[in-house]
Amino acid sequence: MRLSILARFISISVLVLLTQASCNFPDFSSEYAIETVKHSTGQTIYFKREVRGINGNYDVVSTSTNSDLCKSYDEETDYCICSYRKYVYYKIEGDKIHLYYATANHVPARFPINLRIENHEINPLDREKFEANYDKQGITRLSLEIKPGSKCN
Repeated sequence: MRLSILARFISISVLVLLTQASCNFPDFSSEYAIETVKHSTGQTIYFKREVRGINGNYDVVSTSTNSDLCKSYDEETDYCICSYRKYVYYKIEGDKIHLYYATANHVPARFPINLRIENHEINPLDREKFEANYDKQGITRLSLEIKPGSKCN
């Protein structure tokens, strides 16, 4: 009888713990970051980062003219930097946005403004030198760090 009561107590305890755990299910919704870049013509470009998934394995930076942080990458109108890098390095010259190291690997069908993206790969062996001297070349570094609570409803 004592064993039966103990077995029943353990069963109920496990059931309570499982119920509590299921009520505290982790939030896997997307998290966002955005940085605004103004062109000398007055046009505005947004670098938007979206991270989602159980392990945060969907991590995409898009170059967009849409300021809505909660609008995901649109393959019709946005350039995509579809591999995460800690920073985005860029320089604007005329009608070109030069991207360094983190480069756009998807060109949209139509980019809404008259700017083109030009990619510049950085050899992995030259990365440290580049990161130490990028500003001397007129290149800007954007940090698209995800801040806690940067979610959309």
